[in-house]
Formats: sequence, structure tokens, C-alpha cells
Amino acid sequence: MWVLIAIAVIIIIFLITNRKEQEEDLPNYPLRQADITFFWNGRDLFDQYFEDIRNAKQFICINFFIIKKDQFGQEFIQLIKEKADEGVSVYLIVDRIGSRALSKDIRKDLKQSGVHFSFSNKISFKNFFYSVNHRNHRKITIIDGTAAYIGGFNVGNQYVNASSKFSLWRDYHLRLTGGIVKDVLDLFKRDWVRNNGVLLPVSTQSNIKGASKTQLRPTSHGSLEGSFYDLINRAQSHIKIGSPYFIPNEALISLLEEKAEQGVQVDVLYPHESDHPFVKEASIPYLKRMEQAGANVHLFNNGFYHAKLLLVDDYVIDIGTANFDRRSIYLNDEVNVLLYDEEVIKRINSYYEEDVKDSVGLYKEWLEQPNRFVMAINKAIAYIFRPLL
Repeated sequence: MWVLIAIAVIIIIFLITNRKEQEEDLPNYPLRQADITFFWNGRDLFDQYFEDIRNAKQFICINFFIIKKDQFGQEFIQLIKEKADEGVSVYLIVDRIGSRALSKDIRKDLKQSGVHFSFSNKISFKNFFYSVNHRNHRKITIIDGTAAYIGGFNVGNQYVNASSKFSLWRDYHLRLTGGIVKDVLDLFKRDWVRNNGVLLPVSTQSNIKGASKTQLRPTSHGSLEGSFYDLINRAQSHIKIGSPYFIPNEALISLLEEKAEQGVQVDVLYPHESDHPFVKEASIPYLKRMEQAGANVHLFNNGFYHAKLLLVDDYVIDIGTANFDRRSIYLNDEVNVLLYDEEVIKRINSYYEEDVKDSVGLYKEWLEQPNRFVMAINKAIAYIFRPLL
């Protein structure tokens, strides 16, 4: 009986992860110059973010995976309503599943205030299993075509350390000005058209170029694998990975093992505590493989680690919304930024190393639950549902 159920689930997962309907036509954005501000604390980020929104004169384009209806979420909603009331064009995209807490009344209130609201990746009953799992995980904001934000933070109490669930929420987020802003805006406009069929009458006329070489890298439907693979394959000295979920496919984990065995220093930063069921059990086999290959595995022990980072040889850093897992690879719409500036890389790496200092290595008690039977069941479930975690 259980074998038949497991086979059925595996078949469903196979269909989900290989579905290509509504595949996004992803642009290949060029290298652009930008000025970069890095944030790793939610309160600092949103202080600057809210200031930029308050100063907006023309338009604000916002895409979040999660907006909660708690106190901080209400502050955010109130602010964008006020800007719409001032005559600023406000466009808001939220994921249909991630932001399911936004009730019909909240959405109605936003629209009545003049906010142009849209769910992304709406659920289709024709392709139910795929559409439920194909999520828009991007988190981007563009203000007046002059400043853009991309990173891992969502909107809610826990992201500004105002929740009792975690003592601290660690994430990495970027504020960008310069040439790359036009590409971030282009990506938002593509998402808006894809979900609404309507072109947005907004553009950027900024001539600011910025000091650092960057490149916007949107991914969907498996393209993230190639992006990660190409970066890792270049490594000659070291690779640093930060991710709240570590469930790579076989191609990526094998390449990382190969690099570690060749003498490349590989570091993986992963949360000590999990925020979702079974992700720890699904990640453990890959973390153990990394350690056995000679990599350093660090368990962040000062709150919850939700950051997404891939650093290669102090040559490039990849930061954005994509986790190092199969959901981001196969199912989610994601967007990352490649940073090629030596000073910026050095600065961000110093924050990563601070997080490593707040970490511990793999240890027996963390790898094993006291109840071995429960651990075995959880591992079996996690193994089956790896592509969805």
C-alpha cells in the first residue's frame, strides 16, 4: 500500500517538475554599471526602503513573494496606499500562494486606494499540480526608475525581527542605482504583462551609470541549474554558499564534490533551525556529502538564516532570491544579481564571514532526532518530496 502511494507521489512530482506550459521567455540582460548598497538586517533595509517609497514622485513597482497581514505588513500596505492617493502610480504583484494571507477585503481596499494590484502565477485547474507549485519567488522593487531593490527579504514582522519565532532573521538584500535599474524594471513589466496581459506605461530615463559591474539574472524552468553550474565550474580557489535550504540536484552536488576533492575550499552556510517541515531532513544527506568531500559546513546559530549567496574566487558574487534547492531550480521564477566589483565582493564577504562566526559545525545530535523511528519516517518523506521543498 505505502509503496503504491510512494510511486504515485513520485509520478506526480515528475509531472510537476517537467511541466513546460507557460514557460517564461527569459531575456539575457547585458552587463551594466550600478552603485550597490548591501543590507543584512531587515530593519535597516526597510528604513531605507520606506524612505525611498515616501520620496517617490512618479511610480513604484513592487513584487514580493510574501506580504503578511501583521503589524509590519499593515504599515507597508498603508504606505503604498498613501502614495497612490498622492497620485504616484503604484503597481503591486504578490504570489498567489505566498501572499494568500492578503484577504479579499485587503485587496479591495488596495484597489480602491488606487493601487494596481495583481496576483502572479495564478492557479489553473487544467494543470493544477503544476500551477500550485510554479511560484513567483522574486522580490523586486523599482522606484521612479532610479532605484531598485532585489534580495531575500519579504514583508512581515519576522523579517524586521519583530516576531517571537526567531530571535533574528538573517537575509541579504541589495539596493541598486544606475544602469541595471532599467533591466529590473523590464523584468517587472514582463511579469505584469504575463499575469495581466497589459503593458505598463512606465520607463526609466536615468543616465546614472554607477561604479560597479553587474548583471541581472532571472531564471525559471530549470535555467538556474546552468547559471549555478557555470559559476561553480569556474572556481579555482574557493566557493562560498549561503542558503536556507540545501537540496541541490545531482549535477550540482557532484560538481561541488569534485571541486572540494580537487582542493577548492568549499563553505556551505545553512540554518541551525528550520522554518519549514522536512527541509532539514531533505538537506542532511547533501550536507553530509559535502563534509565527506572535504567541504566546511556551518550551521548558523544566531537566529534564522534565509540568505542566498554564491561567491566564487572573489571574482563574482551571485545574490538574489534563488535558494540552493530543487524548488528554485525547477519550479520557481527567481531573479539574482551577479556582482563583479572587487571591493563590493570583499565587503559582502566580510558579512558572510561574520555569519560563519555565529555558526557551529555538523554534530551528531543535530543530524539525528532522539526518536529514530520518527527520524526515519521524516527522512523518507523528505526524500520523496525533495523537488517540492
